[in-house]
Amino acid sequence: MSKPANPTILTKKSVAMQRLSDAVNHGYSHYTSGSVGVDRLQRLVRKFDLLYQPFSSRNVRARRKAAKLGNAEFILWLHDGIIYWWLMVTPPQKGEHPAHANEKLQFALGRSGRIALDGFELVLLPRKENKRFPVKSRTHPPKPTRLTWRMTAETYHDWREAIIATVRSRAAYRMHTMLCQLYTYPGFGEIRSQIGKLAALYKAEVKRACISDAPKPPKHLGYIRRLRHDGVSMLQLTSQLKTVQ
Repeated sequence: MSKPANPTILTKKSVAMQRLSDAVNHGYSHYTSGSVGVDRLQRLVRKFDLLYQPFSSRNVRARRKAAKLGNAEFILWLHDGIIYWWLMVTPPQKGEHPAHANEKLQFALGRSGRIALDGFELVLLPRKENKRFPVKSRTHPPKPTRLTWRMTAETYHDWREAIIATVRSRAAYRMHTMLCQLYTYPGFGEIRSQIGKLAALYKAEVKRACISDAPKPPKHLGYIRRLRHDGVSMLQLTSQLKTVQ
């Protein structure tokens, strides 16, 4: 008899974002999502484990794939005391999976079904040419598209409005705080591009307002590298809740 599932609850936004993009890159292109309180987490995990086996080992997944059956993954993120979850499922053409019949799944790579997380969305975009390493010079040319995270249109618009209003306030501490917040965003490719555009807007507004001593944006925004799968186990989290109560 298999052991009860005890998944890791991710505690860092950037790790959750990277794991979601990993899942889609590995073929888990359909999903459903939601949120749950810590006190109801074990019940949800038991239900999904029984119905969809999203915690199966690599060998079990391989056997299911060989039998032309689909697979699932379950990603959880703890934020402000709430567990946000995503059930990721392989597409129907890769094999039958009960989640396609039981759940209202969305296609993560479609415009209307993008995965969203705290003001960011996962998008499939045309790949930009790397001038340092042209496609012709590569043994294996890259795929024509790339999966990346970016701010949602609403988040990006809010930042533009905030930059204009903050510069017009002429308050140096407000401008400094705003820039520090912006540059803490995860350095996924398209987010980096958006921050670059917002920094250009900030500089243009500062110049227009003739503020000679305005804070300058940081020179660099770090790239996202491979992140450790850090978090807290479900049993640890629920145990902590019982201790507090």
